[in-house]
Amino acid sequence: MPPSPDRPRRAKTGGRTAQVSLDLIVDAGRRIGLPELSVQSVAAALGVSGAAVYRHVPSRLALERLVGEAILDELTLTDDPAEPVAAHLVRFATELRHFTLAHPGTAGYLQRMFPRGTSGTRLLTAEVAALGRRGYDPAAAVVLTSAVATIALGLADAEEARAALAASDPHAVEVEARAVSAAIDAVPLLRTAQAALPAVTSEEYFRVLLSAVVDGLVGRLPAGRPLDEVLGSSATQTEPPR
Repeated sequence: MPPSPDRPRRAKTGGRTAQVSLDLIVDAGRRIGLPELSVQSVAAALGVSGAAVYRHVPSRLALERLVGEAILDELTLTDDPAEPVAAHLVRFATELRHFTLAHPGTAGYLQRMFPRGTSGTRLLTAEVAALGRRGYDPAAAVVLTSAVATIALGLADAEEARAALAASDPHAVEVEARAVSAAIDAVPLLRTAQAALPAVTSEEYFRVLLSAVVDGLVGRLPAGRPLDEVLGSSATQTEPPR
């Protein structure tokens, strides 16, 4: 009888015996981080061969799921029953932003496929239940949650990418930023617009944008409105003329 996938296996490497288990693989993956995660990087961190890791995870995507779900297990969404739906959704989006920026790679993980395990289903269930308490049926709640999360995660992923680029080559980023400024200054209309823009932080910009998006979504899909009516009207409006 083959051993259980959860039972440690012993792999010979470098003249010594190393233990490999799912827990050790997840721990190593979390230390490496989702952006740099690979079967070979985990194997190197554990001092074993890639084949030893593949005995427990069949692919890089399966490895990503194990590590990603372990990270998501630390995220707990809050729900203030006194908040109206729009304020609640902005809070939901802000919590996603804070968590994903604190755990690089999770925004991309959530965007690729969701939910991929028990942590993801727990988060989705919690948000659907929160919207249910505000009058939404489960299907409408899923649509609303997914729409807000898509915008929030896209912004967070872009913010993470900019931060990573700035950290990897700050001089080159500074040079490119000066080139951007020069390009804007060369066009009077853009120079005037740029001068009138208020200085805001990334978080302030995020909240303003998400508030506008949420207001539009809630206005289009208020609690109690049939979902097929909303999607049907969208399809009618966007269908090209024949």
